[in-house]
Amino acid sequence: MPRALEREAAMAAADTKLRVLFLCTGNSCRSQMAEGWARALKSSEIEAYSAGTNPHGLNPLALRAMREAGVDISGHASKRAEDIGVPFDVVVTVCDSAHESCPVFAGARVVHVGFDDPPRLAKGAANDDEAMPHYRRVRDEIRAFIERLPGAIAADASGDAIDDDAMRSKVREGYAEIARAGGWSAAQIGATGASCCAPGGGCCGPATFTPDQLAQAIGYSQRELSFAPEGANMGLSCGNPTAIASLCAGETVLDLGAGGGFDCFIAGAKVGAQGRVIGVDMTPEMVSKARRNIEGYAKQTKLSNVEFRLGEIENLPVADASVDVVISNCVLNLSPDKPRVWREIARVLKPGGRVAVSDLALLKPLPDAVRADVEALVGCVAGAVLVEETQRQAEAAGLSEIVLRSKPEYIDAMTNWEDPLYRKIVAALPPGSKPSDYITSLDVTAVRGN
Repeated sequence: MPRALEREAAMAAADTKLRVLFLCTGNSCRSQMAEGWARALKSSEIEAYSAGTNPHGLNPLALRAMREAGVDISGHASKRAEDIGVPFDVVVTVCDSAHESCPVFAGARVVHVGFDDPPRLAKGAANDDEAMPHYRRVRDEIRAFIERLPGAIAADASGDAIDDDAMRSKVREGYAEIARAGGWSAAQIGATGASCCAPGGGCCGPATFTPDQLAQAIGYSQRELSFAPEGANMGLSCGNPTAIASLCAGETVLDLGAGGGFDCFIAGAKVGAQGRVIGVDMTPEMVSKARRNIEGYAKQTKLSNVEFRLGEIENLPVADASVDVVISNCVLNLSPDKPRVWREIARVLKPGGRVAVSDLALLKPLPDAVRADVEALVGCVAGAVLVEETQRQAEAAGLSEIVLRSKPEYIDAMTNWEDPLYRKIVAALPPGSKPSDYITSLDVTAVRGN
């Protein structure tokens, strides 16, 4: 083909591409990753650009995350949309502030897809290695969105990453209210129809019993309870992972979804002065509460071996192969991406490290009426998966020696104590059935291979 005809064919092909601008505030991270993925994966369909409403240079950790995935964006420049000088068919705002201040683009359709801000998520990280999981998670969510382009744009950019973020927001809001109230609040109890208005406990909702009553009923000893300062036990347990973990002096322990720090303080007393406990929670109010509780713990135990970090359990702010034991208490079921949580657990464990999780799981699928209840989601039920699925997820993450112990008696106790949420579940179940026919408290232990 003559060179002139080749140029004409190339121009014709370019005219059929969708010109897409990915817009963020700084054009330093999310929009740059989106442009990089679009150029790498959709160059035949999309002519991709990125810009910012207030550009301030490329983020080196974003460059590193993309380079790890095989995409080099080091040649990109942080810029404003007016610096590009081409008309756009679609403008995708990838952060909330850019969406709110998005300029007018004549003839362009504006679609909002709000991805989390990695620098904000990684703010409390001690170093780049601890920050990187946040960048990798957002990088992968952006890739998943780009892989659906342009179909995702035609569908108003609805997708798994957005749904997952909405789910996390609901859970975060629910537990922020619990943290502010010091436990399940009177308003929450009233909303579920409880006759008592005093804050109570229960992994799955407000209740008429106290957190200490619940803790003793599920196996915490009086000595263990004495290690936790006042206010740390918020009644959000469904088991005692520190007991099944068989903690030893000098070990480093990571608690997923640490809440007010209850299990962290108990673990801290067990691993002693040479040990270390890291609690991770995605709710700022919970992390603040837990940090305030450190002073009381130090006075009671004379130890200073517990710390708390803000982060998501799908993207742990913890370095690779750095902990001996991962514990968690009634939290994994809240995650919208449980396989990723198990992979993160395997990532942070040292070779030979172990897992001790107490959680809720399903013996058989819940009726739709129960799964649709937001209270059940925030209270650990609607997000639970089948027992055998929990085992598959742990195995897929590379863990071995997996042992599952079902404890339906916890569910029966919650039902017999007339826990308000379980009363609602009973009302939604088929006649003649009970919650423990469907739901169980599950102890999970496993080991990361050498």
